Amino acid sequence: MTSEQLPSYIGRYRVTGQLGAGGMGVVYLAIDERLDRRVAIKCLLKNPTSNSAHLRIRKEALLLAQLNHNNIVQIYDVVEKQNDVALVMEFVDGCSLELWQRERAPSLRQKIQLLKQICSGLARAHSMGIIHRDLKADNILIDDSGTAKISDFGIAKNWREDSDLTREQHVAGSWGAMSPEQALGKQLDNRCDLFALGVLAYKLLCGQSPFGDNDSAFVIMDRIVNSQHPPAAKLNPELPTALSQLLDRLLAKYPNKRPVNATAVGAELDAILRELEAQPLDTASRTVTITAENFHRQQRRRIRWGKWLAGGTVTIAVAALVGTIAAVLPVKDSGVDGKYIAIVAPSDSALTNRDIRLLRSNMLSAIKQGLSNRDGLWLIPYSESQQVTGQNLHEQARALNADLLLHPSLSCHAEHCEASLELIETGKFSVVANRTTTLELDESLESRARTLQQLNYLLPGYPPQDSESRLAISAEDYQTYLDLFEHQNDFANLGEMLTQLEALRDKTPDFPPYYELYGDMVIDQRFNTRSDATVDRLESFLRKAPPSIADHPAVLTAKLQLALSRNDEKRTHDLLEQLRVKAPDQAIYYFYASVYYQDRDDNERAIEAIDRALAQRDSYRYLLQKALILSLSGDMNGAKPILLRAMQMVDDNIDAISLLAGNELDQGRPAETIRLLNSARVKKLGPMDTYNLCLANYIEKQFDRALSCFSDVAARAPRDADPLLYQAEIANAQGQPEKAQAFAEKALALTRERKDWEGQLMQARAYAELGRAGRAIDMLLKIRRTAPDDLYVNYARAQVYITTGDLLSAKAHVRKTLEQGVSPIWFDTTPFAPVCAGDDFADLRADYPNLCAQKDKSGPIARK
Repeated sequence: MTSEQLPSYIGRYRVTGQLGAGGMGVVYLAIDERLDRRVAIKCLLKNPTSNSAHLRIRKEALLLAQLNHNNIVQIYDVVEKQNDVALVMEFVDGCSLELWQRERAPSLRQKIQLLKQICSGLARAHSMGIIHRDLKADNILIDDSGTAKISDFGIAKNWREDSDLTREQHVAGSWGAMSPEQALGKQLDNRCDLFALGVLAYKLLCGQSPFGDNDSAFVIMDRIVNSQHPPAAKLNPELPTALSQLLDRLLAKYPNKRPVNATAVGAELDAILRELEAQPLDTASRTVTITAENFHRQQRRRIRWGKWLAGGTVTIAVAALVGTIAAVLPVKDSGVDGKYIAIVAPSDSALTNRDIRLLRSNMLSAIKQGLSNRDGLWLIPYSESQQVTGQNLHEQARALNADLLLHPSLSCHAEHCEASLELIETGKFSVVANRTTTLELDESLESRARTLQQLNYLLPGYPPQDSESRLAISAEDYQTYLDLFEHQNDFANLGEMLTQLEALRDKTPDFPPYYELYGDMVIDQRFNTRSDATVDRLESFLRKAPPSIADHPAVLTAKLQLALSRNDEKRTHDLLEQLRVKAPDQAIYYFYASVYYQDRDDNERAIEAIDRALAQRDSYRYLLQKALILSLSGDMNGAKPILLRAMQMVDDNIDAISLLAGNELDQGRPAETIRLLNSARVKKLGPMDTYNLCLANYIEKQFDRALSCFSDVAARAPRDADPLLYQAEIANAQGQPEKAQAFAEKALALTRERKDWEGQLMQARAYAELGRAGRAIDMLLKIRRTAPDDLYVNYARAQVYITTGDLLSAKAHVRKTLEQGVSPIWFDTTPFAPVCAGDDFADLRADYPNLCAQKDKSGPIARK
């Protein structure tokens, strides 16, 4: 039989039409003339590549024959003729669950009743040892009376039997709904159906798949196996708490974390229904904070550490994209067969002449390029070397854990400089080689070539993998490039500098360093402006890269940055595979793997990977990564000794100090935050460090210091409304409402034209401070699907709701921030006085005994 030709009869059943067709068969509508009833007949499509399909349909018949239940489609007969097999089944006059939900507007109670019926049918199947393995909305039929019936047991099996019938498919089931253990080909039991039930119920109750709507089966399966789904309460805040928690347990990655069986799920649903019936109808509309797709694409927490995490924007980009396909990356051998070399970063203090600074940048650029592609040498990222600038060489070698140090120095006279390159072996700490050459101040290209030549003399046992042959640019253009390289951190003029680089690229498109520098600057501008327009510029810039340099690491890095910004996972995969062979350093590999797992909230594997990196090289950079993972997972006490160890390795390590200070602030120890940040050199404090220092003073009620500090932040970041809003809070706390209103008006003026979620969140806070509650809530509603659901955003929402008098919503967001790990000290503040005094918050105070323990102290969330 074929689906193209409608048969007249199948056995004794008269065919009247076709109901549908799938991968295994076609379903016809027919009349049982003997019993005068309509039936559905499923006929197997002939498949020359499968020898077992007919066995599967017979197995389905045998399974269905055992399942006599009102919520399972019944089988009436089996028709066999030669090699054709057909199942005669109950005809369900209705539609699929997918269509039922789309065409109707069922109430919450109706949806729960329907899920109870599905649980009843599943419980019957499971009691017979049968698991469905393909439970999804398309396989749930709803008849005209509202009865749900589970259909299509085509790949069902008895989990107590070892059957080979599905081995041709290896992993049977629909990729959008199968459980993690099913996707991994592991042994299954009834709890794999409970996971699929969770997916089905989540879509029914939240209107979205828990794993997003990405078109790639690979992406969805990767999320099912490795990524946490957004809690149901985020996508539908109107769900009863017990129902949200049940959905989350059904979607647990490990079977033993799910309910024990479908009967237990049905009982929980019944209890939820009874509770709903006892409650008055709730017509309130609550904030939906995020979509499932955005949840999976966004980082778990709003981290603002700038560049220290991976040692510069280039490394950050590569680190973040290592994991898009981590499942296919090989684990490298544990043996180390090369030597780590670090460049001793020269101090800037003696360089007052611009021409000498440019020559120094030229020399360092050549050294980094010349060391990055030599057999048997692994270059420690220069950003690490910069962290230990000024320490004696013994301390630098210990902090960097390097086998070799390359120590460059310049001694300059009127028109030229003497460049000295010393190679130091750190075991005996002796100079094993030395080269000196003359570099002219006005001959940048010649100076670069001479520096590269001296490296060849200095390192004869470590030959370059390729020669430097792509410098066919004019001396004038190269000088412009060096000038741009020198000022790449001039964020105020990034747009103009990008235009200059585009002009240079147009003249000499085959000079690879242009692409690396352009990619770095684009990522910096995007970080500072939160605008995707610069990413479009990077894409346009890369289109003009000629094929001759397509595989150059500088160009590949820029392409990776673009793929990451575009969330283009296939492109990321391809580029990463090309770069994998360029980074043989095992410790770096494990570091990147750690960043990847951290980004996916798999902290256990992230820690395992960074521990492997530390086993290869005891680097403070790796210690910082481990401390960050522990901090983000809530183990701030575990992170503290690691950070102290990193601080011992590198004097005045602002990165370690910053993370430790932020952790102390989040844990409610602002005095320690102040001590730590004041111990660092003021000039090394970044904007976020200064911001956290302001907050710590605010919490300690050092209002004058906090106001002065926030004024400094506002001057350094004139487009940031945050410091103005906190100055408004301080003014209110000091009984100066007119001053507070002036600050709030300034903040509103700064953000009024912004359309991004952060700008609109600031507008909401400003409107709340100005007493315009309606406008404040409107702003919150606008960002309900775009803003991340992190503690920064939830704390700001709580500020808005408490200020506008919406205590119920305020309590919900206070609870959420507490659950996300913020210290209760943040709510011992004048605006949050109802939390400490009002009866509406009594249950919250009971759940968090430390809440309001230090009444009348205040402060917001530390930025990281």
